[in-house]
Amino acid sequence: MVRKKYNVIIIGGGIGGLSIGSLLSKNMKVLILEKNSTFGGYCSDFKKGEFEFESAVHTINGLYKNNPVYTILEKADALKGIRITQPKYLYRTIFPDYDITVPQKNLDGYKRMLFSLFPKEEENITDIFDVMKSLYTETKRFHIEKSLKRSPFILKYGRRSLKYLLNRFIKDDRLKAIIAQYWLYRGLPPGKLAATTFSYIWYDYTVNGSYFPDTGMVSIIKNMISSIKKNGSDVLGDSEVFRLQAKGDKIVAVELKNGNRLGADIFISNIDVFNTFEMIENGNNKDIKLYLDCLKKNAISISAFKIYLGLNIDVRDLGIKDYEIFLNPRYDMDAMYEASIKNEFEKTPYVITICSNLANVFCKKGHSVISIGALSEYDYWRKLSRAEYAKKKEETIDVILKRCSKILPDVYKYIDVKIAATPLTMERYTGNSKGSVYGWSKRSLLEEIKFMSPTTPIKNLFLSSHWTKIGGGVAGVLLSTDRVYNLLNQKKQ
Repeated sequence: MVRKKYNVIIIGGGIGGLSIGSLLSKNMKVLILEKNSTFGGYCSDFKKGEFEFESAVHTINGLYKNNPVYTILEKADALKGIRITQPKYLYRTIFPDYDITVPQKNLDGYKRMLFSLFPKEEENITDIFDVMKSLYTETKRFHIEKSLKRSPFILKYGRRSLKYLLNRFIKDDRLKAIIAQYWLYRGLPPGKLAATTFSYIWYDYTVNGSYFPDTGMVSIIKNMISSIKKNGSDVLGDSEVFRLQAKGDKIVAVELKNGNRLGADIFISNIDVFNTFEMIENGNNKDIKLYLDCLKKNAISISAFKIYLGLNIDVRDLGIKDYEIFLNPRYDMDAMYEASIKNEFEKTPYVITICSNLANVFCKKGHSVISIGALSEYDYWRKLSRAEYAKKKEETIDVILKRCSKILPDVYKYIDVKIAATPLTMERYTGNSKGSVYGWSKRSLLEEIKFMSPTTPIKNLFLSSHWTKIGGGVAGVLLSTDRVYNLLNQKKQ
């Protein structure tokens, strides 16, 4: 017997589930079910001692007024009482021969910096930046107009890799690596990463800036939960969905691990896409089986290894005032990615994020909060025994901290708190297959057009997560949320 009727049940309390839950709760009875006791997914935080850590988010692109990302969060009542801040600089990137600080929202300043370092490439730099601007503009317009009629650059480069784009314009391999630094935030090297995908995020961050809530991502999560409850809807933690009961081509109820069954008119999944369809009771349905088989043919993104440090010193007293630092051991990005696949961390790039240099909510005065991340392949960790896993985890921490000590001198003696997360940790807490951090591998826009609609073979089951287009990162998930919200509004009319 179904215990209670809702208009909408949302499975998963990540930022995608909470944002669409807040939007829909304004005129529907909504229930959000989250398997963990905390909410937010990769946008959550956690505390250890006197330190507070962001799980995954560094900065957000698109979080400025009149941008769809900002508008969605504003409509979802997520930004109340929050001040959006920006790091002074976009990021600092360190290579064997260069230590560069990229300016915030100052493309001309960035170009002048690159001109001075690579004077022979001045015209080439201008040309590739112009192309990436055009790809950004056309991609943004496509997602509004749903047409490529005015998109000559997408039609030209839409199936091309970032490596192709770089090689077409830039001669110096060092300059290619410097320009392409954000490949780490797409989880693929230039040889595999779509030129359109990279160009969009590159331009949005470089020209429009990077942003962060001054009270951390948890304040956005708390605001949305508060809004949902205020609107008379429900948000439940420690409520893992075990089964989706189907009747014909519709879901009629969810069954929780505690045995409760809850019904609704509409169901939205904000969890792992494979797990979603494997939970459907009549999974032998031909359409569902074909759909799942099709999904399994596609590559998912890589995972990550992260270290979280609570230091008993303010690193600004050591002269370290940066917020985000990329540390690259070489210029060959494809080789660095292969090292990540093999978990050879002495050869991989890292990103160091010093949250306490941006906001003072993460630790008390005179202390610092730092996270260090590196791409990491899941299967290697899964095959280790318990003892081998623990040993490799400690070895990896040591390798990473030794390299980072060049940036953070004597870091070992200041550590009060040290926590590490592997791809298995990512999978355990978020439920994402193989600890995927970006959903699917970042395909070209021309492929994406036909891929991963928020609709499914089940008429009343929709997807709103980084597994649907646009997907990947906070901005991508929120745009996915907006697609589902608009789709459901159209169905009501």
